[in-house]
Amino acid sequence: MVKSYISNGWNSLKNQFYVVIILFLYHLLFSYFLYRLVNSAVVPILQRYPDPPPTELSQILFYVEGQLSLMHSQTVHNYLWILLGMLLFRMILTPLIHSGIFYELHQERKGEKGVFFFKGILLHWKPITLFYWCESLLVLLPAYWLIPKLYSIAINSFITPSILVQAIPFLLGWGIYRYVIHQIILYMQFGKIANTDMIPSALILFRHALSVIGITLTLAFFSLLSFSLFTGISLVWSGIFALILQQSYPLISCSFKMWRITSQYDLWFTKIYKT
Repeated sequence: MVKSYISNGWNSLKNQFYVVIILFLYHLLFSYFLYRLVNSAVVPILQRYPDPPPTELSQILFYVEGQLSLMHSQTVHNYLWILLGMLLFRMILTPLIHSGIFYELHQERKGEKGVFFFKGILLHWKPITLFYWCESLLVLLPAYWLIPKLYSIAINSFITPSILVQAIPFLLGWGIYRYVIHQIILYMQFGKIANTDMIPSALILFRHALSVIGITLTLAFFSLLSFSLFTGISLVWSGIFALILQQSYPLISCSFKMWRITSQYDLWFTKIYKT
């Protein structure tokens, strides 16, 4: 069954490839501005890293200087405000794109022909934005307990690097929790766009959890495989060809993200109207 959901998701992806282009441009612009911010803020800090290779004392002094800068430097605070503004802008724009994608999928399944992406934004941006912000809040909720633990581990790792292993269970648990919350909210959004009950939509996720996980793992495997292939080819054939490959990979990445959504939607649509 997983194969049929992925296959139908691929067909939906091909019919709406212009949405992938929009996603690609969105991620490209955000990544560019994030790169410029990191390049102007982080690189000068790294240039102050002790050279030749530091002793334990000079390394600790470098980290202490960094902590003092975070607390007292106005320049650092300005960069943090810029980063916060970029994240806020992303949290506003992302649900708009999602509302267009979900509505486009719903109209396609109804047999409608045309471009419904922008109409979907106009019709459903409010509820989808609410869903997105609720998801973000729920995902960040464990940070209240996890961040102090992870911070303590990170500080101690400067002296004993092997202690970083202790962070793995926390990060793994947080990642699984985030995945579950994301999938629940995703299926509820499918129900909202189709004007069906959201609770039965969410229950489909649990009743068919193996299929949901199967879709995720299968597409994650192929996404990782394509990334390895692009990276390997770039390392073997360096030059302009490698540069073109690396610059085009975000389009492949966006295609896989869209493919995951269309495949999950096919599973939801099949089960909700079957019942």
